[in-house]
Amino acid sequence: MSARGGERQSLLLPILIPVGALAVIVFVLFLFSRVLLSVQPNAATGIALVAAVGVMTVAAFVAARKHVTGAALGGFAIASAGLAMLAGGLAIAVIGPAEEEAEPLHAELAAPENAIQEGFSTATLAVEPDRPIELAFDNQDVTAHNVWILDGPDDTAAPLFQGQDVPGPDQAVYHVPALAEGEYFFFCELHPGTAMEGTVSVSESAGGVQVVAQDTAFDTEELQLPADTPTTLTLDNRDAAPHNVSIYQDDTASGEPLFTFEPFTGPAARPFEVDPIPEGDYYFRCDVHPTMEGAVVVAPGEGQPPGEGGGGDAADEGG
Repeated sequence: MSARGGERQSLLLPILIPVGALAVIVFVLFLFSRVLLSVQPNAATGIALVAAVGVMTVAAFVAARKHVTGAALGGFAIASAGLAMLAGGLAIAVIGPAEEEAEPLHAELAAPENAIQEGFSTATLAVEPDRPIELAFDNQDVTAHNVWILDGPDDTAAPLFQGQDVPGPDQAVYHVPALAEGEYFFFCELHPGTAMEGTVSVSESAGGVQVVAQDTAFDTEELQLPADTPTTLTLDNRDAAPHNVSIYQDDTASGEPLFTFEPFTGPAARPFEVDPIPEGDYYFRCDVHPTMEGAVVVAPGEGQPPGEGGGGDAADEGG
């Protein structure tokens, strides 16, 4: 029985060793992939290089031995895994884990008919900093147009984003990298020096006041605007349903609104210029869904409450 057992072991060993080694390699590669995915891209490259050099060094040491035993192969696998984990741990400790990608901000821009003479649908794009932008470009003209974003106030600055040409009428979605806070210039590179140009305003407040419409509700019940000062209101509509923002004197919503624009469907974000409004308390709503409503506080300086007794009188004078 012992002789037969020895024969079986001698027959199985050449099979078990490579199978076991393959299983160990697969396990180490799986763990190593988790490490690479958990760190920043530049750190992942460094970890992979360090681990590769370490594995080759250990493999050369094992191969130089006269007899390669199962224990030597096991030690090789353990050493390789240890090198990979050690490199990953050091990278995470020094550089930090990979940063989560910010959710893209949806924005829209159109080139209407006769855009060369009349310009884009808006001359101002207001976006948040450090967020990639999904810019839906709708070329409604019969002429091809595009959108370039430059790092400066005019078309002499260096390009930061170069959108592909869109023959009209057609649509395209531009994936614009995240921009740092500041002011940028955009234009149609095919028609420089025409009315097809504007400004990209990148700020935490997206160039003024930002309102999010999602699940048929606004994200706030109060808007704060600076008194007697023009500003920008950006509606980030994340619904497929149309929404808008209209500002009225009071919650009766009677008479002409002080500010409004045509409802549009999402997902899309559009900025709108708000003309100066006198200090006071007002009312806003979505005209398509009147249950989406809230108060508007117009005060001297952004975010400051109106003076005592001044709100009502100012509102009356504004009417």
